[in-house]
Amino acid sequence: MCGKSDEADPSIKIRDGTTTNTIPEGAAGYAEPNGNGDLLYGMHEGWAYYEACKYRQRNPGLYLADRNLNGRTALVTRQEPNQNRHGYECPEDKDYYPYWAWTPWKDVAVLVQNTDYCEFYQTESQNVKERWECVGADGKPIQPVTPLFEETCLQTTGNQWVKRDSWGIARPDCLLASYSRDNHLGNTVEGWASTYNWTLPDEGQEKCIKDDNCDCVLRLRYNISTSDTGSPHPGSGFITSANNSDASPIKNDQYSAQDGQEFQLAMDTTQFGRTFQDRSYVFHIKPRPSGVPPKARIFNLNVRGKRGNIVQTYPSTEYDFVPTDLKVFVGDYIHFQWTGCDTNPAGNAGEGTDQTDRSNMVQISDLGASVPATDEWLKDNDKLFEDDILRKRMAFLDQTNCKTKEELKNSNNPEQDVQNCFKLNAAKQYFDGGLIRMNVSSTFYYMSTRNNNFSNRGQKGTIQVTRVLPNGLIAVTAIGAGIFAASGAVGAGMMYAKTHPHSAVAQLFAKM
Repeated sequence: MCGKSDEADPSIKIRDGTTTNTIPEGAAGYAEPNGNGDLLYGMHEGWAYYEACKYRQRNPGLYLADRNLNGRTALVTRQEPNQNRHGYECPEDKDYYPYWAWTPWKDVAVLVQNTDYCEFYQTESQNVKERWECVGADGKPIQPVTPLFEETCLQTTGNQWVKRDSWGIARPDCLLASYSRDNHLGNTVEGWASTYNWTLPDEGQEKCIKDDNCDCVLRLRYNISTSDTGSPHPGSGFITSANNSDASPIKNDQYSAQDGQEFQLAMDTTQFGRTFQDRSYVFHIKPRPSGVPPKARIFNLNVRGKRGNIVQTYPSTEYDFVPTDLKVFVGDYIHFQWTGCDTNPAGNAGEGTDQTDRSNMVQISDLGASVPATDEWLKDNDKLFEDDILRKRMAFLDQTNCKTKEELKNSNNPEQDVQNCFKLNAAKQYFDGGLIRMNVSSTFYYMSTRNNNFSNRGQKGTIQVTRVLPNGLIAVTAIGAGIFAASGAVGAGMMYAKTHPHSAVAQLFAKM
């Protein structure tokens, strides 16, 4: 979701807040200042969207197991039975996909266990399919409950059944999800985190990019299914309200028996077979720089994880570059950028000023090395950054007002000294290394010097740059083309010999 956050007030944009308190309801809440010229509360969905959800009739066809919900609107679901509010999120929109009412979110991708589902998910996406809603004569949600269906809506004089256009963009990708062992938080059998390579929207998809005014947020949802509640395949029919109450195949904390022995199952029917969600902070999509060719590929290289050892960071990870192993071509661009943090839990293992994390990028000779490559080594080998000024900047992070080693020796606590630039303590939270064109075909290894101890393991990465067709393959291609041409000539000769048996060509093939 990008750009403005509330259709009723276009001046209100998607934003991060300066407090973790929940934004209050209504205009007074989303417009409340923090005293420093900024708005106090973070906001994703806008108030008008939440208000529509607040009064919209919940879908009566949904499976509720053995639960009785405390309300009649879309604020209440099996997972959210008590109308708990999280910002201006609509619980029904969060818990179900594809959602049947209008939503400000655009679909990027659906990762499935069975690609037979894909056609259903893609054709029902709001990217390509319009939505309809009931509004009153004043164009606003109908209180206390807005009808969900057209027939019910138009029973009241003055009500309008209004079409909301689709986004008019491509259908979402639908791909087979990587296999992951249960409870391993997305790590695949290959040992890497399950990933999806996302190409960021362009100006045709998000108009705000052209004006360099495009603030966005990403929502990730993951569904936990169970065969106890039937097949989740759209073609065979989802489990519905026909299976509620006594007809539910599962019961809260139910008893079950086998071989005459009863067991009580740890089963919470509000949580059994459900959707989880994560959201990003706000990020900004910039327009393509004028000097970069329109078809040139640009890759983002960032940092994930947080300060601390493996126990302290769970369920996040220790520091890591992403992509850890990046493969690009000569002529591709990499945008080197990453964000640190100043509010890690106090006392977490790590280097430099407590509660902070910082990362830099220094070339190493190979992945097994834990010491930066020497100047002598760099003279004789390919360098990731050919410009030595840029190389120093990636390592030193534009730090200023630094103390010398002698000054730090006389400091009471040099590890915590904010002027200790050797530990990157003077670096800002966000570092933008810029857009760099890859010019040299080689494999480069790099690390962060701050996070290179064994309480935090090595923070290292690889960039492999190849030509579109490597030199050896160009030679093979040329040989192959020659062989193909020769094969064509031989074939033509054989055909001629067959039709001219007394010719010199025929005599030549006879000898062969």
